[in-house]
Amino acid sequence: MKIVNKGIKVRIYPNKKQEELFHKNFGASRFVHNNILERLNKLHAIYPNQYKLNITLINTFLKQLKQENPWLEEIESTSLQQSSRDLYKSYQNFFKNPKTNFPKFHSRKNTRLSFRQTIAKYPIKDKKLILRKYGLIRYRTSKEYYQLLNSNIKINNITITYDNGKYYAILNIEAPIEEWNNTNQSKGYDLNSNRNYFLVSNTGEKYKFDINHENQMIKKLNISLSTKQKGSRAFKNIQKRLQNWYTKRTNKLNDFIQKLSTTLVKENDTIVLEDNWANIKILIGGEQNMVFPLMKFKDMLNYKFNWYKPDCEGLVTVNPKGTSKTCCHCQHVVDELSPSVRQWTCPNCGIVLDRDINASINILNRWNNGDRLSTRC
Repeated sequence: MKIVNKGIKVRIYPNKKQEELFHKNFGASRFVHNNILERLNKLHAIYPNQYKLNITLINTFLKQLKQENPWLEEIESTSLQQSSRDLYKSYQNFFKNPKTNFPKFHSRKNTRLSFRQTIAKYPIKDKKLILRKYGLIRYRTSKEYYQLLNSNIKINNITITYDNGKYYAILNIEAPIEEWNNTNQSKGYDLNSNRNYFLVSNTGEKYKFDINHENQMIKKLNISLSTKQKGSRAFKNIQKRLQNWYTKRTNKLNDFIQKLSTTLVKENDTIVLEDNWANIKILIGGEQNMVFPLMKFKDMLNYKFNWYKPDCEGLVTVNPKGTSKTCCHCQHVVDELSPSVRQWTCPNCGIVLDRDINASINILNRWNNGDRLSTRC
């Protein structure tokens, strides 16, 4: 039995007073982030090479902010500390990795409303959470998670979020997991921007994500919204319905990639993909296009291999050059092959090839033949 850190998201139902306190805490966390970021930027502008960023400096700025703004003393203290520490981690990530974006100011309109705080040793009582400053808050989740949360697991912290009129709690827990049995199965998969199927295996399985109904409703409501006067009651009602459909679409996508990644890791000990994540843009859903989150999908595959099959090769990559244009039977390479062509006949051996299945076979063969770019992405 292995212990891992994982997050559990549950719906919570605060009363009116608790809602007011939540929104005050959302604003305070944003205020702390923006003010400390502003002070760090000014300090860096004046002394670009003469100060070293450390957590002590961040804590000093937070202490100064509390002295200058007495109303911050009313806010749950660990949530403000978490906000300042998150900013510190963002700075660290930026200096360690140049590809990471520089920390940004949080906008009142465009930033997700959330704050994170530590919790009591036993934060669950019946079907309610116990939060400092807020008291008991009813929550709802699956039967499996009810049992898990009421067992003797360690809960490290809790994040409160607000999305489209609903409140959620994300609990970071240390939970036991059982490793999965090895299957000795290796498969190659072709990722492509074909709207019919975004993932095709060397054995012919094709995976599709369908959100046509959600997109039709979003399109219909957007048209209806454009005919209403901005700020009117009808405008606000349609805007709320529109946001609900956006949320449904996002939830459907998240559920799809969770289940698909679990299935692929259970079935395979090695998953071979092309090493061209940055160049593939998978559009899903017709007119209301939505970009499939490839990096999120990749991260899910990685952490599930690390959790459940740590001894396997896991997710690996090969050179993507020519996988679609090379015949998997005779290795003949065609010069030109339009992206719109989904089937083609090899001019050398005469076999009819499915473009995506052929590419996935070549991807797996390259790995088996030792033409490898990375192990354990």
